[in-house]
Formats: sequence, structure tokens, C-alpha cells
Amino acid sequence: MAHVTMQVGFDRVRNTQVLIQELPPEEVVESAAARLRPLILDEDPTHWGKFFKAVGYFLHAAQVPPPVLDQLKGLKAEWAAIKPRSEVLRAYEVHLSTEGSAEPERVTDNVLGFAWLYGDVVHSDADRLARTRSFGVRERFRAAAPLVAHIMVLTIATLNFARILHAQGWLPVTDEVFDTPVVVSDTTFRHEGQIYLGEPRTGDDPVVVPPPGQDLGEEWVPFHQMFGPDADAANRADGGVAPPASTDTA
Repeated sequence: MAHVTMQVGFDRVRNTQVLIQELPPEEVVESAAARLRPLILDEDPTHWGKFFKAVGYFLHAAQVPPPVLDQLKGLKAEWAAIKPRSEVLRAYEVHLSTEGSAEPERVTDNVLGFAWLYGDVVHSDADRLARTRSFGVRERFRAAAPLVAHIMVLTIATLNFARILHAQGWLPVTDEVFDTPVVVSDTTFRHEGQIYLGEPRTGDDPVVVPPPGQDLGEEWVPFHQMFGPDADAANRADGGVAPPASTDTA
């Protein structure tokens, strides 16, 4: 998708052709764009330029072989081709003719793609949206998806390059940099411990809970005494009195 792949279909009866692009859901592209956006912000500490500046310093200090420096320059040049403010044509240009206009309105896919990123997703650049308003969010997204995919490919390539440099001892960073988890794959949180319930508080005073290890006092009742087998037995002994419907929890 980073190469703006399109399929061309033919209708031999009507003698027409159709271009088809298969793009992922917008939410998926938004998620990727949010992670990638800091890499293309000049003021962000993770901007790609700061990475290459630092790595270049280490590689020159280590006197690495010339092919390694050539790889560094080539990868840096690919990043430099990502121009958020440019009207450069990445893969295609859209022309829009309206009734009464002398010339069609023209815009490149680069302008449309970054208008989606900074206008539709981040909502921080009204000028970009105004520049592309006639084309709509659908056209902006169509240009943005390959753009985001392209930056993803460059990010993966840069990470792999950094891993190779680190394995050769040319990039003096700790292993933790590459091993630290950065995604949440298991979204079920299970914490085992003891739960106590108390009478609901009134007013604005906060609930005061003793520090861990200290006795909570008589006002806090273990969860299993109000709910569960112990509570069922107590309810039967008391004639079926139900536990309170509202409680504070510690």
C-alpha cells in the first residue's frame, strides 16, 4: 500500500476503465498515524532528523566501513523526501471541475494526505482543511493511507537499521531500548487481593483508608461476608436480609 497500488478494471461494453484501491478502515490508519506523527514533527524529541544526527555522530566516531555510512545517507534521504508542507506529487494529482469555473481546482496527493493527518485526525490545522475542502474527507483519506503506510515502512527500516548497528557495537545504547514493551496486547486486568466494603459516605469529605498493613476497623467488612457463601448463610439466619445496594469499596 505504501507504493499506492491500484487495480485497473475494464468494461468492454461501455469502453470504460475503473481504478480500484483497497484501503484499511480509517480507524486503523488513524491509530498508525498517531504513533508515527511524532517522527515527523521538528520539535518532537523523536523526530527522524534527530535520530540520524545522533547515529551519524556515533558511526563517524566508530569509523565504520563506508557502505554503512552510505546506508545511513540513503535512509536519511528517504525520510527527507517526506515533506509535510510541500505540494510535491507523490503518486497522483486530483483535478476537480465545477460549473462556472474557468480552470479545474488541482491538488496533489501529498497535500491531501497531510490535510487528513493534521486536519481531520489532529484537528489542529484549519488552513489545510480549507485548502482541500472541495475534495472532501474521503479524498483526503485516500491520499493519507498510502502516505501513512510509507512512513510505517521507513520506520520499520530505520528500527532494523538501528538494531544492526547495535548488534555490531556501533550504537552504544542499552538492550532495554529494544526490549521495552510499547503495546498492550492483553486488555484483561486481574488483580488478586482482599476487598472490603463500607457504608456509603455523604458530603464532600473523601473516604479515608488506613495505610496498607493496618487494620481497617469495624466499619469495613470483608467482601465475602456481604456477598458469597458467608453472606448467604448469614441472610438465611437473619430471615433473608439482603446486603446493602450501595457501598464504599477499599
